[in-house]
Amino acid sequence: MLIRQISLKRGVIVKAANISSDNEIQEALTELGLPQPGTVIVLVGGAGGIGFMEKFPMRKAVGIIAQLAEETGAVVVDGGTQAGIMTEIGRQRKKNKFTFPLVGVVFDALLMKEEPASILDPNHTHFFLIPGDDWGDESAWISKIASVIAGGKKSLTVLVNGGKISRSDVEYSLMENRPTAVLRGTGRLADEITLTGNVFAIDISQKPDEILETLKTKL
Repeated sequence: MLIRQISLKRGVIVKAANISSDNEIQEALTELGLPQPGTVIVLVGGAGGIGFMEKFPMRKAVGIIAQLAEETGAVVVDGGTQAGIMTEIGRQRKKNKFTFPLVGVVFDALLMKEEPASILDPNHTHFFLIPGDDWGDESAWISKIASVIAGGKKSLTVLVNGGKISRSDVEYSLMENRPTAVLRGTGRLADEITLTGNVFAIDISQKPDEILETLKTKL
């Protein structure tokens, strides 16, 4: 395991943990100063491929998730790059001056190809750099890291929009017995995925306060 500082856009410097095995997650969390055990929200869904008309409900959904994290004191875990829902949750955190930890999980080979400042979202507070060579390699790690942070506390996965990789994200969360809220009306996978077991739907057309209260019952 290696703890290092990473320089991002606008002069932002964040702490990141390079890990190579599950056994290093706990130590990395301690070294990064992340609170644990604690409530966790795993945010998965659209990165690229979000249509113009899908951006508006996506922004509404992510804004509600940011508010949920702030009010419940949750740690949010996502893919951490400058794309789609990950950029939006970072923007919402900064815009509203929220203080919840926002943790990005990215495969380390990506940062060997391009500068971190061109890839990682500067409004995230911490990063895990994990083994992998391609998009989707982070899915299992996001779920594992979230489970270690949560410990015995509650955790929730929220799907907003999403594509092929997001389906894997949901599957890994279900393997960890983590319930998944699907925000219908945000497009693509979120509007298509089958509701089974621990997967339940919330319509994004509802009032934000109503959605927020429904999600709070799961945390």
